[in-house]
Amino acid sequence: MKEYKQIFFDLDGTLWDIHTNTHIALNEIFFEIFPGCEEKIFKKFYIHYRKWNDRLWAAYRKNKISKENLRTERFSKSLAKAQLPNDINTVEHIASSFLNKCPSLPNLMPGAKELLNHCSGKYRLHIITNGFKEVQEIKMRSSGIFEYFEQFFYSEDLGVKKPHPLIFNHALDKCQCNKDEGIMIGDDWSADILGARNIEMDQVFYNPSKRRDRRHNYKPTYVISNLLELKEIL
Repeated sequence: MKEYKQIFFDLDGTLWDIHTNTHIALNEIFFEIFPGCEEKIFKKFYIHYRKWNDRLWAAYRKNKISKENLRTERFSKSLAKAQLPNDINTVEHIASSFLNKCPSLPNLMPGAKELLNHCSGKYRLHIITNGFKEVQEIKMRSSGIFEYFEQFFYSEDLGVKKPHPLIFNHALDKCQCNKDEGIMIGDDWSADILGARNIEMDQVFYNPSKRRDRRHNYKPTYVISNLLELKEIL
């Protein structure tokens, strides 16, 4: 087994619990805007949001839509599908409120803090993220994990997004890390796993739902469903 010296983490969905925090934030915002609305309407809206958010983030990674369009369209389309008002003012209110409220929520993925405590002092830890730069530090500080990391690599700074090789090679260069000494941990197959694979760096696919994707026949270096399994790998 290799001796890794530096660990590169994705943030959203890998350490910071984006789904729990998103649900809490949108639930509060939704009923502020639509008081008296039935819970089932919110559930319908949220299901559509999850689908459109994933779809539009995939387009954003491929530079098919802008950051600003992503910020608003995921709400505009979700509201429309749930047969709710999706005028410009409502959409902008939700989009702005969401980016103010959601990043300040502290929920982490199960085992994240224990894993970081285990790795701290033994490895050099870094973040590589496609997330909006202005909110990523807020997420890490609100959840108490910012101080664990040495360097932060934001796709917005480089003008390319994971899985583009440039962001991974840039991170290795800045950290003075040989690709054989580094390992990438992430929950996104395309952005994290194939991105690291493309520069021949080992990967850990964090798959808590144990979902199967039959579109890919590539086997990651490691697959885990619980972050604490990473302790055994390291």
